[in-house]
Amino acid sequence: MSRYFENKFPDFNPNSVLQIDRDYICNLVEEYVKIIVQNTGNPSDDPRGDLYVGDAGIAFMFYRINKSQLLGEKIPGALDQAQQYIDRARSNAKHYAKRADERCAFLCGNAGIYAVSAAISSESGNSGQLQSDLKNFSAGFEACKPLNFNKYGSDEILVGRAGFLSGVYWLQRTLSQAPFPADQIEEICESMIQSGINYSRRKNSPLMLMYEYHNSEYLGAAHGICSIYHMILNSSWFDNYSAYGQACKHHDLIKSSIDGFLALQDPEGNFPITLDNTREKRLVHWCHGAPGAVYLLAKSYLLFREEKYLNACKLSAELVWKKGLLRKGPGICHGVAGNGYVFLLLYQLTKDSVYLYRASKFAEFLSDRNFRREARTPDRPFSLYEGLAGTVCFLADLLEPEKASFPFMEVY
Repeated sequence: MSRYFENKFPDFNPNSVLQIDRDYICNLVEEYVKIIVQNTGNPSDDPRGDLYVGDAGIAFMFYRINKSQLLGEKIPGALDQAQQYIDRARSNAKHYAKRADERCAFLCGNAGIYAVSAAISSESGNSGQLQSDLKNFSAGFEACKPLNFNKYGSDEILVGRAGFLSGVYWLQRTLSQAPFPADQIEEICESMIQSGINYSRRKNSPLMLMYEYHNSEYLGAAHGICSIYHMILNSSWFDNYSAYGQACKHHDLIKSSIDGFLALQDPEGNFPITLDNTREKRLVHWCHGAPGAVYLLAKSYLLFREEKYLNACKLSAELVWKKGLLRKGPGICHGVAGNGYVFLLLYQLTKDSVYLYRASKFAEFLSDRNFRREARTPDRPFSLYEGLAGTVCFLADLLEPEKASFPFMEVY
């Protein structure tokens, strides 16, 4: 069986007027939120509470709804709901607090729980809880300094340094006052750079910065170099970067590695799962494949202003339009909503309405009869990354496409 549904939507007619069906989106969000609330928050739920599949991810969804003027009116009390879910997640986080690797694990650990709690505390005006959250989150800085603090791999985005940095950058932008000094952040970036150099030299890798996770040299956004390179580009080293002569720290090392990755893009627009390419399949997921690579490529284009990065993004988007209506479900890690985010990013990059149209069609497909009947049910069907909570975030961003951002993967 194919991994995706055939895309039967006609492509955008540039002579037509694009209209986003806001009522449809709001009604679908209301439907999904009702399902999520009815099926979560029970004592028998997975107690971990993390962002990826736990209560913190659902709290983030409600926080996102509260920030939307239109959805905030449709779903009153979203901030209170966010508070309830994050309180439960934070309570469970105490059981894991002594483990150093948990303190800096973002999507699948304590750091993500405390980051979202800090944002909700700030929004609620609870300064005491905010300071406590930031203190707990900040424990991750010391925890992820050692080059090899996690035996499976210390740099990827779910439990490693890249994930912790994504949380740092998100808090810097979300809170009214940026809580962390640049030198503290750069110290983590230095560890990540040195880790990549060491591994690349040890394995004689064709990429100057290379990493592994669970003995695999992953390339994609989850576990792989896409998110690692992306988080380095988001550092203050590139704040004042100019493609017209102003160098920055580790510039040649980073850019040559990104260009080495770009060279792996196939004619269809996709990328291998691992560097050794022993796995012949190509996945069109955020976690593995082109839908996750576009964030690195878009950031590279904005910084280096070389058309090859934008062209690679466009080629990836064409692939997603053809093969992105995934049978795995509606989620953002490996689902329809995650692939829909590709078009929102391309719309921001190009201002071309074709991409906004395509994003709206991916949202429309969520209600398709065949999709609802035949798509697989994720392991965590109500969660942020695998399930409906992430889908709600995509729909919320479709209402405000200029501000859209895949959770914790900011490009702008």
